[in-house]
Amino acid sequence: MTTPTHRLLIVFYDKVPSATQVHLALKDYAGVSRAALATKNARSEKAAMWTRDPLGCLPTGRLSVDADSQVIAALAGSPLAASLGGVAYLCDGTTPLQPTLTVGEAFLGTLQLCCFQRRAGLSPAALKQYWLDEHTNVALSTQNTLGYHQNRVINGGEPHFDGIVEEYFPPEASDSMHAFFADGDNETQMWEHIQKLTESSERFLDLERSEVIHLSDTRII
Repeated sequence: MTTPTHRLLIVFYDKVPSATQVHLALKDYAGVSRAALATKNARSEKAAMWTRDPLGCLPTGRLSVDADSQVIAALAGSPLAASLGGVAYLCDGTTPLQPTLTVGEAFLGTLQLCCFQRRAGLSPAALKQYWLDEHTNVALSTQNTLGYHQNRVINGGEPHFDGIVEEYFPPEASDSMHAFFADGDNETQMWEHIQKLTESSERFLDLERSEVIHLSDTRII
Protein backbone atom coordinates (compact mmCIF):
# COMPACT_ATOMS: atom_id res chain seq x y z
CA MET A 1 0.00 0.00 0.00
CA THR A 2 1.13 3.52 -0.68
CA THR A 3 1.85 5.95 2.16
CA PRO A 4 -1.28 7.97 3.08
CA THR A 5 -1.22 11.56 1.85
CA HIS A 6 -3.66 14.42 2.21
CA ARG A 7 -5.90 15.04 -0.79
CA LEU A 8 -8.73 17.46 -1.43
CA LEU A 9 -11.84 16.28 -3.20
CA ILE A 10 -14.54 18.73 -4.22
CA VAL A 11 -17.77 16.94 -5.04
CA PHE A 12 -20.49 18.62 -7.05
CA TYR A 13 -24.16 17.86 -6.60
CA ASP A 14 -25.53 20.36 -9.11
CA LYS A 15 -23.78 22.31 -11.85
CA VAL A 16 -20.17 21.31 -12.54
CA PRO A 17 -17.64 24.06 -13.40
CA SER A 18 -15.61 24.00 -16.60
CA ALA A 19 -11.91 23.21 -16.70
CA THR A 20 -11.26 26.90 -17.43
CA GLN A 21 -13.15 27.94 -14.30
CA VAL A 22 -11.15 25.47 -12.21
CA HIS A 23 -7.85 26.74 -13.62
CA LEU A 24 -8.80 30.31 -12.76
CA ALA A 25 -9.85 29.31 -9.24
CA LEU A 26 -6.56 27.46 -8.62
CA LYS A 27 -4.21 30.06 -10.14
CA ASP A 28 -3.45 31.71 -6.79
CA TYR A 29 -2.43 28.42 -5.17
CA ALA A 30 1.11 27.40 -6.07
CA GLY A 31 2.23 23.85 -5.46
CA VAL A 32 -0.68 21.88 -6.89
CA SER A 33 0.92 18.81 -8.48
CA ARG A 34 -2.18 17.23 -9.98
CA ALA A 35 -5.82 18.11 -10.51
CA ALA A 36 -8.49 16.16 -12.36
CA LEU A 37 -12.07 17.10 -13.18
CA ALA A 38 -14.70 14.40 -13.64
CA THR A 39 -18.02 15.15 -15.33
CA LYS A 40 -20.90 13.36 -17.00
CA ASN A 41 -20.81 12.78 -20.75
CA ALA A 42 -21.78 10.12 -23.29
CA ARG A 43 -19.12 7.69 -21.99
CA SER A 44 -20.31 7.94 -18.42
CA GLU A 45 -23.97 7.73 -19.41
CA LYS A 46 -23.18 4.38 -21.02
CA ALA A 47 -22.27 3.13 -17.53
CA ALA A 48 -25.63 4.11 -15.99
CA MET A 49 -26.29 0.50 -14.95
CA TRP A 50 -23.84 0.95 -12.06
CA THR A 51 -25.54 4.06 -10.60
CA ARG A 52 -26.81 3.86 -7.01
CA ASP A 53 -28.65 6.72 -5.31
CA PRO A 54 -30.25 5.49 -2.05
CA LEU A 55 -29.60 8.79 -0.23
CA GLY A 56 -30.92 11.07 -2.97
CA CYS A 57 -27.69 13.08 -3.21
CA LEU A 58 -26.03 11.65 -6.30
CA PRO A 59 -22.86 13.52 -7.32
CA THR A 60 -22.73 15.18 -10.73
CA GLY A 61 -18.97 15.72 -10.81
CA ARG A 62 -15.72 15.64 -8.86
CA LEU A 63 -12.54 17.72 -8.69
CA SER A 64 -9.49 16.04 -7.12
CA VAL A 65 -6.46 18.07 -6.07
CA ASP A 66 -3.09 16.67 -5.06
CA ALA A 67 -0.38 18.79 -3.44
CA ASP A 68 1.77 18.84 -0.33
CA SER A 69 -0.03 18.87 3.00
CA GLN A 70 0.34 22.61 3.59
CA VAL A 71 -1.18 23.50 0.22
CA ILE A 72 -4.02 21.00 0.70
CA ALA A 73 -4.76 22.43 4.16
CA ALA A 74 -4.84 25.95 2.73
CA LEU A 75 -7.16 24.88 -0.08
CA ALA A 76 -9.46 23.02 2.31
CA GLY A 77 -9.76 26.10 4.51
CA SER A 78 -10.31 28.46 1.59
CA PRO A 79 -13.55 29.42 -0.19
CA LEU A 80 -12.43 27.41 -3.25
CA ALA A 81 -15.12 24.75 -3.07
CA ALA A 82 -17.92 27.25 -2.45
CA SER A 83 -16.72 29.48 -5.29
CA LEU A 84 -16.94 26.52 -7.67
CA GLY A 85 -20.31 25.39 -6.35
CA GLY A 86 -19.11 22.19 -4.69
CA VAL A 87 -18.54 20.60 -1.29
CA ALA A 88 -14.99 20.13 0.01
CA TYR A 89 -13.80 16.86 1.56
CA LEU A 90 -10.34 16.88 3.11
CA CYS A 91 -9.09 13.31 2.87
CA ASP A 92 -6.32 11.04 4.03
CA GLY A 93 -5.72 9.25 0.77
CA THR A 94 -3.88 6.20 -0.51
CA THR A 95 -3.37 5.21 -4.14
CA PRO A 96 -2.75 1.48 -4.55
CA LEU A 97 -2.99 1.86 -8.34
CA GLN A 98 -2.26 5.18 -10.01
CA PRO A 99 -4.10 5.81 -13.29
CA THR A 100 -1.76 7.10 -15.99
CA LEU A 101 -2.96 10.42 -17.35
CA THR A 102 -0.98 13.30 -18.78
CA VAL A 103 -2.13 16.92 -18.45
CA GLY A 104 -5.06 17.52 -20.80
CA GLU A 105 -5.71 13.81 -21.29
CA ALA A 106 -9.15 12.28 -20.70
CA PHE A 107 -9.38 8.76 -19.35
CA LEU A 108 -10.84 6.55 -22.09
CA GLY A 109 -12.97 4.50 -19.72
CA THR A 110 -14.94 5.71 -16.74
CA LEU A 111 -14.28 6.77 -13.17
CA GLN A 112 -16.53 5.07 -10.63
CA LEU A 113 -17.06 7.48 -7.74
CA CYS A 114 -18.42 5.86 -4.59
CA CYS A 115 -19.21 8.14 -1.63
CA PHE A 116 -20.09 6.05 1.41
CA GLN A 117 -20.89 6.11 5.10
CA ARG A 118 -19.29 3.44 7.24
CA ARG A 119 -21.28 0.58 8.70
CA ALA A 120 -23.14 1.47 11.90
CA GLY A 121 -21.06 0.81 15.03
CA LEU A 122 -17.77 0.60 13.14
CA SER A 123 -14.95 2.65 14.64
CA PRO A 124 -12.59 4.79 12.53
CA ALA A 125 -9.78 2.37 13.40
CA ALA A 126 -11.80 -0.61 12.19
CA LEU A 127 -12.72 1.27 9.01
CA LYS A 128 -9.03 1.78 8.30
CA GLN A 129 -8.21 -1.87 8.98
CA TYR A 130 -11.03 -3.40 6.95
CA TRP A 131 -10.92 -0.94 4.05
CA LEU A 132 -7.34 0.25 3.65
CA ASP A 133 -5.49 -2.76 5.06
CA GLU A 134 -7.65 -5.77 4.09
CA HIS A 135 -10.06 -4.81 1.30
CA THR A 136 -7.57 -3.34 -1.17
CA ASN A 137 -6.31 -6.63 -2.62
CA VAL A 138 -9.88 -7.97 -2.80
CA ALA A 139 -11.00 -4.96 -4.86
CA LEU A 140 -8.05 -5.20 -7.23
CA SER A 141 -8.30 -8.96 -7.71
CA THR A 142 -12.06 -9.14 -8.34
CA GLN A 143 -12.49 -6.17 -10.69
CA ASN A 144 -10.95 -4.96 -13.94
CA THR A 145 -9.51 -1.92 -12.18
CA LEU A 146 -7.07 0.40 -13.98
CA GLY A 147 -6.72 2.98 -11.22
CA TYR A 148 -7.66 3.11 -7.55
CA HIS A 149 -7.74 5.97 -5.00
CA GLN A 150 -9.00 5.38 -1.44
CA ASN A 151 -9.94 8.60 0.35
CA ARG A 152 -10.80 8.49 4.05
CA VAL A 153 -12.65 11.72 4.87
CA ILE A 154 -11.00 13.71 7.66
CA ASN A 155 -13.24 16.76 7.42
CA GLY A 156 -16.06 17.44 5.00
CA GLY A 157 -19.28 19.26 4.44
CA GLU A 158 -22.79 17.99 3.81
CA PRO A 159 -23.80 15.46 2.72
CA HIS A 160 -21.55 13.62 5.15
CA PHE A 161 -19.44 10.69 3.99
CA ASP A 162 -16.75 8.67 5.74
CA GLY A 163 -14.98 7.55 2.59
CA ILE A 164 -14.79 8.31 -1.11
CA VAL A 165 -13.53 5.69 -3.56
CA GLU A 166 -12.28 6.52 -7.06
CA GLU A 167 -11.90 3.49 -9.33
CA TYR A 168 -11.07 3.58 -13.02
CA PHE A 169 -12.50 1.00 -15.42
CA PRO A 170 -11.96 0.31 -19.14
CA PRO A 171 -14.66 1.29 -21.67
CA GLU A 172 -15.91 -2.27 -22.07
CA ALA A 173 -16.79 -2.43 -18.34
CA SER A 174 -19.35 0.37 -18.73
CA ASP A 175 -22.19 -1.96 -19.66
CA SER A 176 -20.76 -5.43 -19.14
CA MET A 177 -20.67 -7.31 -15.85
CA HIS A 178 -18.20 -9.78 -17.34
CA ALA A 179 -15.77 -7.02 -18.29
CA PHE A 180 -16.26 -5.21 -14.98
CA PHE A 181 -15.50 -8.15 -12.73
CA ALA A 182 -12.28 -9.22 -14.45
CA ASP A 183 -13.36 -12.72 -15.29
CA GLY A 184 -13.19 -12.87 -19.08
CA ASP A 185 -16.15 -15.02 -20.14
CA ASN A 186 -16.19 -17.23 -17.05
CA GLU A 187 -19.69 -16.89 -15.59
CA THR A 188 -18.90 -18.90 -12.46
CA GLN A 189 -15.82 -16.85 -11.69
CA MET A 190 -17.75 -13.62 -12.24
CA TRP A 191 -20.30 -14.51 -9.54
CA GLU A 192 -17.51 -15.66 -7.24
CA HIS A 193 -15.84 -12.28 -7.66
CA ILE A 194 -19.13 -10.46 -7.00
CA GLN A 195 -19.72 -12.44 -3.82
CA LYS A 196 -16.16 -11.96 -2.58
CA LEU A 197 -16.22 -8.21 -3.28
CA THR A 198 -19.65 -7.71 -1.70
CA GLU A 199 -18.77 -9.62 1.46
CA SER A 200 -15.54 -7.65 1.86
CA SER A 201 -17.24 -4.30 1.19
CA GLU A 202 -20.05 -4.94 3.67
CA ARG A 203 -17.52 -5.33 6.48
CA PHE A 204 -16.91 -1.58 6.47
CA LEU A 205 -19.48 0.30 4.37
CA ASP A 206 -23.25 0.60 4.41
CA LEU A 207 -24.48 -0.19 0.90
CA GLU A 208 -27.76 1.61 1.66
CA ARG A 209 -25.83 4.77 2.49
CA SER A 210 -23.53 4.74 -0.52
CA GLU A 211 -23.82 6.89 -3.63
CA VAL A 212 -22.27 5.47 -6.82
CA ILE A 213 -21.93 7.08 -10.23
CA HIS A 214 -19.63 6.72 -13.24
CA LEU A 215 -18.03 9.88 -14.62
CA SER A 216 -15.55 10.85 -17.30
CA ASP A 217 -12.25 12.10 -15.82
CA THR A 218 -9.76 14.54 -17.36
CA ARG A 219 -6.47 15.60 -15.85
CA ILE A 220 -6.28 19.40 -16.01
CA ILE A 221 -3.04 20.01 -14.03
